[in-house]
Order: sequence, then C-alpha cells, then structure tokens
Amino acid sequence: MSNIKKILVVLVYLILSIVLFVTTAEALHASQKKDIGALKQKSYERIKRRAADYYSNFAYAKGLEVYKKALNKKPTDDTLKLAIADGFFQTHELDSAAHWYRDVIAEEGLVDDDRHYIQYAETLIHQARYEEAKVWFEKFETNNPEDNRVKARLEGLQKQLSFRRDSVLFEIWNAPFNTAGYDFSPTFYKGGVMIVSSRATAQVTQFLKPKYKWDQSYFLNLFEVDANNEVTEFDKRLKTSYHEGPVAFYDQGTKVIFTRNSYEKGELRVSNSKIHVQGSKVSASKTGAVKLKLFYSELLKNEKWATPVPLSFNDTNVSSGHPTVSADGKKLYFASDREGGFGGIDLYVSTQTDSIWEAPVNMGASINTEGDEMFPFIDEEGIFYFASNGHMGLGGLDIFYVDLNQFNAKPKNMGYPMNTASDDFGLTIKPDGSDLMGYFSSNRPGGKGLDDIYGFHYTRKKAQPGRVVDLITGLPLEGAEVLAITDAGDTLGRLVTSADGTFSFPYEWNSAYTVSSTKDKYSRDFLAFTPADLPEGDVIELRITKELLVIKGVTYREQNNQELGAVKVIVKNENTGAVFGMTTEANGAYSFLAEPNTTYSFLMKKYRYLSFANDLTTGSERSGEIINNGSLTEIVIGKPIELNDIHFDVAKWNIREDAALELDKFTQKLNDNPSIIVELSTHTDSRGGDRYNLDLSDKRAKSSADYVTAHGISAERLVGRGYGESRLLNGCSNGVKCSKEQHQKNRRAEFKVTGFLPEKMTEEELYILWISPDYRSVNLSIAEREELAMTDKELRESLIAKDKAGFKDVQSAKK
Repeated sequence: MSNIKKILVVLVYLILSIVLFVTTAEALHASQKKDIGALKQKSYERIKRRAADYYSNFAYAKGLEVYKKALNKKPTDDTLKLAIADGFFQTHELDSAAHWYRDVIAEEGLVDDDRHYIQYAETLIHQARYEEAKVWFEKFETNNPEDNRVKARLEGLQKQLSFRRDSVLFEIWNAPFNTAGYDFSPTFYKGGVMIVSSRATAQVTQFLKPKYKWDQSYFLNLFEVDANNEVTEFDKRLKTSYHEGPVAFYDQGTKVIFTRNSYEKGELRVSNSKIHVQGSKVSASKTGAVKLKLFYSELLKNEKWATPVPLSFNDTNVSSGHPTVSADGKKLYFASDREGGFGGIDLYVSTQTDSIWEAPVNMGASINTEGDEMFPFIDEEGIFYFASNGHMGLGGLDIFYVDLNQFNAKPKNMGYPMNTASDDFGLTIKPDGSDLMGYFSSNRPGGKGLDDIYGFHYTRKKAQPGRVVDLITGLPLEGAEVLAITDAGDTLGRLVTSADGTFSFPYEWNSAYTVSSTKDKYSRDFLAFTPADLPEGDVIELRITKELLVIKGVTYREQNNQELGAVKVIVKNENTGAVFGMTTEANGAYSFLAEPNTTYSFLMKKYRYLSFANDLTTGSERSGEIINNGSLTEIVIGKPIELNDIHFDVAKWNIREDAALELDKFTQKLNDNPSIIVELSTHTDSRGGDRYNLDLSDKRAKSSADYVTAHGISAERLVGRGYGESRLLNGCSNGVKCSKEQHQKNRRAEFKVTGFLPEKMTEEELYILWISPDYRSVNLSIAEREELAMTDKELRESLIAKDKAGFKDVQSAKK
C-alpha cells in the first residue's frame, strides 16, 4: 500500500471516529437532559405531597412554606396558589389569604371545594369589603341550597352593610388636642369643650400621687379646650387627687353634675403657693372596689364654683357616673351598676322635684341589655345617645340613639364611621344649621393615644343623582319634567332634565320620597325610596316611553305576606278572549303590556296553594302603570275552610237554586285548583235528635258533592260527608239555651283539603302562550303574540305528545 493510500485510510478512520463521538455525545446529552427534567418533576411532586401531609396533620404553617417551595418549582400550577390561600386562612393571616384567593378564586374549574368561597368571603369581611363578601357567600349558597351555614352569616352581613349606609354623611377627624394618654367624654362648654384627660398637670397633688395603679396612667382630670384648641385645667374647686369626669353642664352653664371617685373626707390642695393637707382619701365598697359618685356644684356670683356636694342617692357600694341632663334641667340620666338592672352597667333616670333629685329609675329593657350601657347624652330635641356593647353593633362599645319622644322607640346603631370594631363612646352633639356637629371618643387604630377625641360633622341633606331614560332604547331623555315629593306630600322640587337626562335634589337622607317623571306624549314613571336605603353610588333611574300602558304586580303568601315566586299568572283579555300566561320571578313580580279600555281577568295559581282570581278594567289612559297584586293561601291539609251558606229546605237535601249558586262557586274553586282532593262537609246545630241531624247532614253533603261532580269535577277528587251536631263551633249543645244567631253559626258548610294529585298543566295551560313576566324583555306586541300562538299549533301538538305530564314554554322549546 502506498503512503498516500495509507494517509487516506487514516483520514477516513479519523473522520468516522469524530462523527461517531459527536453523535454519541449528543445522544448522551439529550438523555441526561430528559433525566434531569424527570427528576425535577419527581422532586416537585414529592414536595407537593409533603406539603399536603402537613395540612392533613393541621401543621398549616409548615405546609405553607413547603407549598411556596413547590410553587417556585412550578409557578404555573394554580392549585398551589389555592392551597397557599387556604393555609393563610387557617393560620388567620386573612389579608394574605385574600391576596392569594383573589388571583385564583374565579378561575373556571379550579375550585373543587365550595368552602373556599366561604373562606374568601370571610377574608373580605376582615378587609371591610362587605359587598364583595356577600357575592361569594351567595355563590356558596347557590351551589349548596340545603346547607344552612351561610344563611345566618348573610343576615348578619346584611346588618353590617346597613351600619354603613349613612357613612357618606359623616366627616370625622382626630381632634388636635389629644395626647398619648386618655382623652374622652367631651361636652360643649362656653365657646369650646370640656374634656376628661389623663394628661400631666403642674399640680402638687399629681406630684405626690401621680399614678393610677390600674395602668400606671395619671389620674383623670377635667380640662377646658377653647376655640383655639388651647387646653387649660378646669376650676380647682372641682379637683381632687383622684378621678374626676365625665361632666354635664346645664341651666345655661351655671350648674354642673360630674363624676368623681367616692370620698369620705378632705382633699389635698394648693392655695397661695402653700400645700394644705386635709386627709383626702377614697372610700371603698364592701368588695374593696372604689366606686364612683355623682357630685353637684353651681356657679357663684363671683364666677367661682361652689364646693361640690354629693347627690342624695349616691351609695358607697354602687357606682354612679357619666351624667347628662335634659334641656329643661328636670331629668338626669346616668350609668350605674346598682342592683336590679339588666346587665353589668345600666342607664338610669332621676327626676328633679323641688330641687331634689329623686330615686333613680332603670330606663328599661329596650335600652339596657345584659351587657354594659354607658356614657349617655341627651340633645335639645330629646334624642338620647348612649354607648353599648350589648346591642348588635360593629364591635366593642358602639354609639346608639333613640328618640325618647316616641313611645316604645327602639335604639338604632349610629353606624360606621361613628362606630368601629373598637370602643366608641362619650358623644356630644349640637345643631349646626340644618346639620349636626360634635365630638365623640374612641380607641380605634390610628389615634394618638389610648383614647382619643374625634370631631365629626353630619350632613342631614345630600344630593342623590338620578336620570330619566327612554324605556325602550335606554337612552337619556332631555326635557323630561321631574317632580320630587316628600312622604308628607310636600313638594321638594321640580326641574327639567338636561341633555344627559340627569337630575338631583337635596334629600334628607333618612326620609322617604317619591320622584316622578313625564314628558309630552310620554308615559309617567314613579319611584318611592329612602336615600339611606340605596346602595352607595346608586343612581335613581326613571323609565318613560311613548304610549305605554303596563299592568304589573307581586304575588304574596297570604299567611305572612312574603313575596311568592314561581306563581302561574293566567290572564284573559275579556274583550277579545285571548289568553296568555307567565310565571312570576323569584320576588313574585310579573308585568305585561296592556291596552286601554279593556277588562282583564286573572288567575294566579301555585301547587299546594289556593288560587287567587280577580279582574280589572283599564281606563282611557294609554300610558302609565296599573298595580294588581295577588295573595295566595298555602294549603294546610285537614284545616277546614268555610263556604258561604248553602241553604236547604226543612228536612230536605235537594239542591235549591240559591244553593246551586254557591256550589257553582265551589266548583269553580276546584277547577282553579285542579290538584287538590277535598272533603265537602255539612253541619247542623244541636236542635233535633243527634242521629237525625247526623243522617240529614250526611245526605245534604252527599247531595252537594253529587251536584259538583255532575258539573265536571272528578269523583276521585271529592267526597261529601255530614257531621251533624258533632262539631259545634260554640257551646250551644243539647239543652243549652242559645240565640238564633248562635245556632246559625253551627249550621254551616265547609271543605278541607285531604290530599294532592301530582302537579301537571291543565288543558287550558297547554294551549296558551307563555310570555316573560317582565314586559321590558319582551319585544312582541300583544297582537303579535296572539298571532304567534295561532301559528304554533303543530309545534304544540308535538310537544304535548312528547310530554304528557306537562308543557314546556313554547319560546324555550323554539330555542
């Protein structure tokens, strides 16, 4: 072999070796890459299982950390985010739980356990996002209609929402004269306010006995705050080395009643730069506790306050404090823990007679509870304010109000932002034009000290926006006249809408109003409302249209007047004979377009309820609304229902003409209620023999039943039975002397429902046109609907053949 050939052979082997090496290396790298991916997946699955195990053993804090590690390995796995949200909820870190839930809670198909909806709702409540919380509670309730856990929570939530309905009317600010200690129970005095405060003073008494052992704060004193927010200690004659306050001034500020620790004698005072020791000490109760007393003083001619004297009903073993006096100076209200109350601390009232404050009287169960009621205040109009932790509120002490001028008035919560989850108390108010302004106390977060004083301004009136739109197009209407009327019938205002259809009136927030709107050749729309009941940000909308007459109503349950949904409302146009029907909404509402000068008859029916029937005739107006409500009685099996008198000749049981008229009405009732099985019974009075009366009434009952079955009612649905004198309604039994009227009460005809046939549509219901119960969602006119009903005969017949038990709505069948 030549050298050239040898070189070529070597080169070929070298190239093949390189190619083989490269190919083998690439294959090996790909294999290693695949193995590494599999290892990561296995590691991820292992971490996820470990986290789940921690949760299973209720070790949520550890499980949370492990789930976060798993999420770092696979950030796209939203099930991990859901688990992390759950873990934060279980460890009561609700803000974090809300954050994680918010990202994934609405993701389709992710949530496999409905409890997450409840948990997310609770985190939203924690963040005061009540409207959002309500949505998720309701979502859980929709998916779990048999679960009662949420019902009570929704009721409580609704109450919480009502506490915030007036919040837009309040402006609140932290007073500039607060300290890091206790500042509370303000009351108006001269041009400023008097407050109770634990702030430091320059008094020797405070130097010698500076701290209150309960929390090592300074003892409470009275301080005066002027119009420039300058704070000075109040008159030294009202000062001791222990607690003073709260305080109530009356009789144009010349008299005062205030709270003070219970004393037996003497005080320590400073006079002319000298210390005078007078043996000041507090007197303890039988339990060893130092109680509070009420003291009185009045302003002397030299503008000095007289030496305070205790009120006559004070007791060393009872605390009495937190006074407030009525505008006429005759009623003293205060808080006390004396025996005979409803709870720990109750509110009492004492009446002044001949300059003497009489024995206190408890203010009763409508105000006092098993909790504590304290810090009363009564304004010039007789509105009584107080703090309570026993009435339903937002948490801690809440401020409530009640009108003492109204008999049996119930306290109402002042709502947020006056009340919070913290203690809110010690309020004082005075008018500010048509508004109110004042101060109150609170230990809510964000204050300067332990208790702070907050100023507030309450606007009695507020503008509520509204607009007028075309009912059909939804577009705003310019030039529509809007009239606002108070609940008393007075005109609040009248205006014409601008190009955007808007209007606004200054409403009293808690008063009732009716606004109406119309325009030339348009219908009129009305809306009755109370501004405080409207959702925040809501806009009143009045909808009018040209030449539109609407009949609408609501169906109710007779026994409790509650709205009743799923009621069939069958309407017949008596002028044309056309019949159509609709099923009421969940709130019992229905409506349809009507014609003027037309008589409509109504049959409202629901399974296991007695039907309601009536009719009405429209007038000549071609627009407007006519209300036609219906009340259906829920059937109670075995409960007698009295019929109008059915008369028979003496000792006879044949059906007379007047009896036939009543039996025809009964027959119609059975036709209107095709599912009920009834017993028709007749009864006699006690005159005559027992056996004779039983036999006669039985013949009359059976004769009456035969008449009804002869007029189209199936014998399977009706039985006639006589009871003679065995079921008297009064004491007129054998031998008892009674009047004709008393005996007449026992001669009666009744029926009672004894059972039900399966629910199904009647022949009439199968062939009528069923429409939407909301006329605004129906575009067809009455005439067009009637024509459609005639052309759907073949479709109806096929549906009837397919479903003998009932008939589906024609419109839904077409879809």
